[in-house]
Amino acid sequence: MGPFKSFDEFYALYMQHHRNVWNRRVHLLGWLLGVGVGLLALVTGRYLLILLAPLPALGAIWLGHWVLEPTNAIEFKHPLLTALANLRMFGQMLTGKLPF
Repeated sequence: MGPFKSFDEFYALYMQHHRNVWNRRVHLLGWLLGVGVGLLALVTGRYLLILLAPLPALGAIWLGHWVLEPTNAIEFKHPLLTALANLRMFGQMLTGKLPF
């Protein structure tokens, strides 16, 4: 797990970097576009498109943390934990636990 004692500890730090609702929205949009590219690749049989699927999410991270909420993005230091944190954050946004 690295320097974190638990996922909840990591998530608390992650959320400090995602207080801005527009940053969270851009993150969600980037992930949805990435999933869409991945699904398009599978549906059309153009499997090399899967290599492009991470680009919208990465672009959203850069936009969100350079323009909307300038913070030292932790995403690149802890990619697996970040993916899980994104999913938790998105779930909280979609269920109304976090402002959307």
